Amino acid sequence: MPSTLARAAASQQVKSARCRPFIIALAAVGSLLTSNAYADLRLEGRFQGRGDGRLELQVLVVDRDDENSAYLVIADTAILNQCTGEVRGTARKLDASTLRLRVKADDPNEFCEITVRYNGERSRVQITSENCDHFHGPSCDFGGTLKRR
Repeated sequence: MPSTLARAAASQQVKSARCRPFIIALAAVGSLLTSNAYADLRLEGRFQGRGDGRLELQVLVVDRDDENSAYLVIADTAILNQCTGEVRGTARKLDASTLRLRVKADDPNEFCEITVRYNGERSRVQITSENCDHFHGPSCDFGGTLKRR
């Protein structure tokens, strides 16, 4: 007849074996949740660079949702003694490495569109803009390549 200690050890092994699939599943779900949150955080940041002039970009997560996260995007442009401009608003993810900001211009039928594309390491962004003249002078533009600060 097994001792009390041997029975307790055997019982613990059975409990451990029953819990193992649950622990593995929990770890997998945690990993997925963490990687999605990490991906969103890697889109956040401050970027600086040049286009027609000096460019600055700030991206902040304001609503984290796997399907439809929202980001506050602030883009600034400036050329000394010529022009400055700023556009800000809520951007949406087009895909894993692209954000799009769409802001109404003075004319209700016109929209300024800013597209932010991240490189694979998320260390640089390429900004393109369309119909954004209302937000900066004629010599400035929001388009250019920026590096994470």
